[in-house]
Amino acid sequence: MDALTQATAEAIVLRHWGLRAAAHALPSHSDHNFLLRCGDGSRYVLKIANASWAREELDLENQAMLALAEREPALGCPRVHPACDGAHLFALQIAGETRLVRLLDFVPGLTYAEAIGGLAAAPRAALHGSLGRAVGRLTRGLADFHHPAAAREHDWNLMRLPQALDELEQLADADLRARVRLHAEAFCAKLPAWRQSLPIQVLHNDANDGNVIVAIDAEVPRVGAIIDFGDTCTSFRVSDLAIACTYAMQYEDDAVSCAQRISAGYLAEQPLLRRELESLHAFILARLCQSILLAARAAREQPDNDFAFISQDGMRRLLRMLSRVEARTLVEPFLESSHD
Repeated sequence: MDALTQATAEAIVLRHWGLRAAAHALPSHSDHNFLLRCGDGSRYVLKIANASWAREELDLENQAMLALAEREPALGCPRVHPACDGAHLFALQIAGETRLVRLLDFVPGLTYAEAIGGLAAAPRAALHGSLGRAVGRLTRGLADFHHPAAAREHDWNLMRLPQALDELEQLADADLRARVRLHAEAFCAKLPAWRQSLPIQVLHNDANDGNVIVAIDAEVPRVGAIIDFGDTCTSFRVSDLAIACTYAMQYEDDAVSCAQRISAGYLAEQPLLRRELESLHAFILARLCQSILLAARAAREQPDNDFAFISQDGMRRLLRMLSRVEARTLVEPFLESSHD
């Protein structure tokens, strides 16, 4: 097959899905994605993976989305569309390489990053609660989901934070380096005990401000979907809540209230143990440290990769602020009603 052009994408979906559609290339960090518009108004995304992706990892993503479509249909995650032969993931030879191909629904809306800035206080607070509920459904929907690839060693799994500590010396700002060292090393020291005491399951692991989609057809702002399952892995259950809080808190002057609203929404869908709630502050700090350290690694290994530095100013500001907040503050309203 020829190089990856719009015409190539159109030929692929016609042959394998029987869809006549106009294709438009979408931006992507490493893959080739095409928005497909059909004559009946339906829209899809054709995803042609980078040749480095392993089949089992993409199968993990698809199987997680298929499970959520069945268990949590209101969540609005992208739906996986099998080809005419029933396959939801298959290989094609494209421009001399073997590329894995799949077709997903297009999810309309704005990213959280695009939506949050223009909101007044009341709809902003409503969106925080909606984000928590969506992430709670996400955790709940994957609660007993299993896949062999979920056990992979993924850099963005908080269980692997110790492997990022070598990047500390890449941080030129001495104050930042000291803060990251303090919180990252404290988190790593607790990992063995937490592995024994905190629930562990398959997680989406990346409900960031670019992967949370806000519905544009709602009177009250709400999360319509969570996309991009590329970081799916097995980790601590509380991590998904911590990650959602981490990215949303960057946009707020009162970051503590933001985290409390997200947590309230989450707990309405997915109860947590008291010890999970008590660890939330540490998990948010750990995600901040992880982001800063992995950005430092990217700066060393891929200095031209601007994508790696998205959110770094916000991450550093939030780390400094949250370092001054008492650990129980974020979850104090919920501790007495925790579900041990």
